[in-house]
Amino acid sequence: MLLLVTCAHPTLARHLSPSLGRLVQPRHYSSVRLTAGSGMPWAADNDCFQRLDVDAYYRMLDALVGLPGCLFVTVPDVVADAAGTLRGWVRWSEGLRRRGLPIAFVAQDGCERGLLPPWWAFDAVFLGGSTAWKLGPHARAITALAKAHGKWVHMGRVNSARRLRYAQSLGVDSVDGSSWARWRDALLPSALAALDQPQLTFDLHELP
Repeated sequence: MLLLVTCAHPTLARHLSPSLGRLVQPRHYSSVRLTAGSGMPWAADNDCFQRLDVDAYYRMLDALVGLPGCLFVTVPDVVADAAGTLRGWVRWSEGLRRRGLPIAFVAQDGCERGLLPPWWAFDAVFLGGSTAWKLGPHARAITALAKAHGKWVHMGRVNSARRLRYAQSLGVDSVDGSSWARWRDALLPSALAALDQPQLTFDLHELP
């Protein structure tokens, strides 16, 4: 499982690990060409958890076109609202498709009611939503379905070692969390060392 961290490329290069990648955002995608050229895995988020800046989002998309190694780019979403996210999908997804970027649908509270695009229409699932939903049975079921359809699965807001183990136990392919960038010198080395070890089991009765 990969840990995607929102830091500049030179900073991440000091923590090289097979489990480390970069997550760029509309506010933070400087030196993305250097990241792509280095072979480090990377992906792009939309910043909707803070607030979507439409112009900045489109500028980022244009900067990513043609760069190698992109895992996914998230279509703008509405946090914890599957219906609103699906409506946004109709508006936004074609712009990514025209640019040839791998598309991630951000799964939210309510997706268990079938509020997702067709599986053929996207390349990855980003597990967003409320904390309770993301750690509950519906997100686990969507993860299993996504893997059965051959999709990459990413979990957002994974900010502790315990939650890293939980995501790993679900078969998630990558995670991100702001704490790994904020306290990268203190926390990142131990997280990467843990991820480089064989997968640990996790008791679902003790959710993170």
